Amino acid sequence: MILHRYINRQVFMTTVMVTFILVMVLVSGRFIKYLAEAAAGEIAADVLFLVMAFRLPEFLQMIVPLSLYIALLLALGRMHMDNEMVVLRAGGQGDGRVVRSLVVPLLMCTTLIAAFTLYVTPRGDAEVNRIFEEQKDRSVLELLTPGRFQVKGSGDSQRATYAEHLNREKGVLENVFVADASFHQDKGEADRLLTVWAKSGKIITEDGISYLLLKDGFQYQGKPGTNDYKEVGFKDAKVRIGGDKSDSRPPKVRGRSTRELISERHSNNEALAELEWRLSLILTVPIMGIAAIPLARVNPRQGRFYRLIPAVLGYMLYVGMLLVCRSWISDSKPGAVPWYLNMAWIHLVAMLAVSMLYFGPALWRRRAR
Repeated sequence: MILHRYINRQVFMTTVMVTFILVMVLVSGRFIKYLAEAAAGEIAADVLFLVMAFRLPEFLQMIVPLSLYIALLLALGRMHMDNEMVVLRAGGQGDGRVVRSLVVPLLMCTTLIAAFTLYVTPRGDAEVNRIFEEQKDRSVLELLTPGRFQVKGSGDSQRATYAEHLNREKGVLENVFVADASFHQDKGEADRLLTVWAKSGKIITEDGISYLLLKDGFQYQGKPGTNDYKEVGFKDAKVRIGGDKSDSRPPKVRGRSTRELISERHSNNEALAELEWRLSLILTVPIMGIAAIPLARVNPRQGRFYRLIPAVLGYMLYVGMLLVCRSWISDSKPGAVPWYLNMAWIHLVAMLAVSMLYFGPALWRRRAR
């Protein structure tokens, strides 16, 4: 029991530290990406932290297995460096005892990843999809930052909007500017330009369609200096800024529940690929956890980090093969997935490689005799 607690404490502390560092790196990068989208007016700034909270389980289900794997390599590698493993073997405690000591952390991590992949993460992804679908239905002016131009559109049509000030108590935009431009595909020049300026504006909804109700303004149409240039003053005008409000779209395959994936796996290859990917994430924990024990064996002269980089590269190769197989299954013809496009054989190869790490040296020495 003392040995179990000693090893588990070392592994737990290292796993927490590695997980914290990797989560901070990944979350920071993703948050910067969402922050840039919010600055561009694609999503509202007030949903950033909500989106990150729903995406956190997805980050953890990828990071925690790697963190546990690295923690095992570091903790057991230190024990080899300090000759603690030599003392354990001299006392009759070999790799079998170490494996039994790691049963509890491996089971806890496997259970945690199973809960994330099969239940928590799909619900979080479904909520993220719902939030982004709501953001798509919001107009540029609803996401407008006062005092800053916002440009939205692609191809041959773009819209620029600007509001000098936003009265949040009344929900009124002041000094509103809206410009719609259509560009000639060959010349890249604007062949139609419609500009509207108004003293104030307010967003209203009629029949599920969003409009901007403008008051006391002018509308300019055409190119300045040409004969067809028009200037029209108005007291009230409505500008359509949103499409028809549709019902919530069904979530993407990552946001579907595991039960739905099981029922659709025979007719939908994307559902089959997602289901196998979720199960594969669970299997990587015990397979790579057991593989870390022989990989952590180092000579004191080599240093505790001697095998760390090759071991991490092996982990990345394992997960990379699963990701490639996932893409192959998704892109294959519906209802006809070849036998070799299956993640099970990747796990079998991984388990065979782990077996060779344990029994390969003994077989090699026996053959050399």
